[in-house]
Amino acid sequence: MALPSEGATQAPLIEIIDTALPNNYGVARVDGLVVFVPEAIIGDIVKVRILRREKRVAYGEIAEIVAPSPFRVMPRCPHFGPCGGCAFQNLAYEKQLELKENYLLQTLKRIGGLDMKNIRIFPIISSPDTYFYRNKIELAFGENKGGITMGLRERVSPFKSYKGNVIPIERCLISSPVTEKIIPIFTAFAREHSLKAYNTFTGSGFLRHLILRESKSSGELMAVLETTEGIIPDLIPLWESLNILIPEIKSFYTIINSRPGDDFHSGKLKHIAGKLYIDETLNDFRFSIFPGSFFQPNSGSAEILYKKLIELTRLNANENVLGLYCGAGPIEICLSGSAKEVTGIDSLHSNIMNAKENCRLNNVKNCLFYEGKIETVLSKISLVETDLLIMDPPRGGISKDGLKHVFRINPKKIAYVSCNPSTLARDLKDILMHGYSINDIAPFDFFPHTTHIETLVIMNRS
Repeated sequence: MALPSEGATQAPLIEIIDTALPNNYGVARVDGLVVFVPEAIIGDIVKVRILRREKRVAYGEIAEIVAPSPFRVMPRCPHFGPCGGCAFQNLAYEKQLELKENYLLQTLKRIGGLDMKNIRIFPIISSPDTYFYRNKIELAFGENKGGITMGLRERVSPFKSYKGNVIPIERCLISSPVTEKIIPIFTAFAREHSLKAYNTFTGSGFLRHLILRESKSSGELMAVLETTEGIIPDLIPLWESLNILIPEIKSFYTIINSRPGDDFHSGKLKHIAGKLYIDETLNDFRFSIFPGSFFQPNSGSAEILYKKLIELTRLNANENVLGLYCGAGPIEICLSGSAKEVTGIDSLHSNIMNAKENCRLNNVKNCLFYEGKIETVLSKISLVETDLLIMDPPRGGISKDGLKHVFRINPKKIAYVSCNPSTLARDLKDILMHGYSINDIAPFDFFPHTTHIETLVIMNRS
């Protein structure tokens, strides 16, 4: 079959044979080209209109689904498609897990050069909840038909430049059910006071995001209104309305963020009303969640991962643990009862203060936390022999300088928690070259209906 040229009106019939993670693109092979088709499902027979053609690949949109895949399901959310919050609500959950697991292993082989023969690989562990699982969401303010609205950013497309447009939503099925009540209250507040939405490209406007944090154990909610510099109306009447209509909201803050772009920064923080924090419980430990706390977005899956970490590392009461990128200390505190001494390092002052407070709440006496970049802190402090090193870095992985300090410490065991298979594979390649071998790989689905995957890797010093 010959593939039509870019922009041609013909729509050839093709079979989708794979899915190209980390995007949600279906994959076909036609006329010697790899054809990527956003929103096509593995197993679909579709007519595809080619919109973009390159030397070895082409991109097309679905013109017609001739025979739907047996894995295709009806999305539960009416906003699925243009909204960037989800990618796979049209794909059966069991198939989502299979695709993610395969993507992880193929990435580890391709980038990391891993030989899987002597590694114990666990089947991917599903999320306890596949909907309403997120404990944090950032709802963006936007403009729609001349009026202010709230929702999530548009999904990135290979066919047009990304504008960061906000897709208006009534509720979010992967966040809290309470969003359905909250969105109308804050949009009405914005309209009443003629407040404008912030535009990430022009830098104009005032309202940026409403960040909602939820305790999945208690149901408590925190609302954080993020704005640029400017005069904000009196928020106490808004707080009083929230108290009446949504009693689950126990804490209310504002944050002024004048940096360009769309990233959240906990700059000028002001507590408006209610509690200073909300309480979450993981594995019988209590954690205080503040506006800037780093905490895994899926509390149920985090509990499972932390238990698996203890099981696979076989910690005992005579061993010392060092945690890098510790955030508010949930891993370190959950491991404190199984270890002799636990040390945590994080670059954010708010995280370290939060971690120390969490120790106090749980009467944990054997945890010590340091503030600073790991490269700086590890070059200054003296550590007793590290039996277990835990690394839970951001998506970019660990810097070369950071890895040098890891090798200098020479821990007996390493547990690497990663949210990015590509940087995980890159870092594992370096670690294996320095005398370590991989015992276990355990994937977790922290983010159902998205393309993301969390992974735990356990290594021993050879």
